[in-house]
Amino acid sequence: MIKLNGHIITPTVFPDKTSQVWKIPEPYFGPKLNVITWEFENEGEFMQVAQLRDLLAIRFFSKVILELPYLPYARQDKEITNESTFALYPFALLLNSLRFNEIRIVDPHNLKLTSHLINNVTYTIPNVSLLLKKLKAQPVYPDLGAAKRYNAPLTALRCEKVREPLTGVITGVRVVGGKVQKKSYLIIDDICDGGRTFIEVAKKLYNLGAKEVHLYISHGIFSKGLEPLREAGIKRIFTRKGEVK
Repeated sequence: MIKLNGHIITPTVFPDKTSQVWKIPEPYFGPKLNVITWEFENEGEFMQVAQLRDLLAIRFFSKVILELPYLPYARQDKEITNESTFALYPFALLLNSLRFNEIRIVDPHNLKLTSHLINNVTYTIPNVSLLLKKLKAQPVYPDLGAAKRYNAPLTALRCEKVREPLTGVITGVRVVGGKVQKKSYLIIDDICDGGRTFIEVAKKLYNLGAKEVHLYISHGIFSKGLEPLREAGIKRIFTRKGEVK
């Protein structure tokens, strides 16, 4: 979904599957500042964002900000083999070509690389302290990367993935940094796709005596639905948009 200053933009799609952004009502524009919000749904939207940015350049010489809460290709941030692309790099090149005055991202997967590749980027890291207080829960991080991203203290409870050496498949997790008690815990991370890691973390916490386990992720993809997470005992699931029912 693409918005301009809070107004939904609906492109015209032609029979050949190309699109055009046009006929935008005058009240949608701002003479000094325009904010494009791109809630990523598919990569084809990039062309529509590019057209809208170009339209603003023609209509105004205003400051244009892109709000891109979920950064596409954020997890494709390194070369794995000669047959797989480092997709974040070409995407960053395309994004930079649009010359936004600022690009705002929420909780990017790789903070350092995102700042290095994308021009004029700013990002926010969610503060879950109020949620922890509401749930009366203790934080737990599924890996060291998550613990670092949220500036967790060295004493914070976190996990390490246990993988099958030949295939790399996650077979379980181990808890480090403290002892699990009969309390409620909130798993905190940036993205949930299928949720395998969170399922393993929840099972481990319950096996070690946890009372309840909840989950916060900034960006919920949930490619396998919520049921596997529920079946693992995760009671409540939250994203940056609120609780997922």
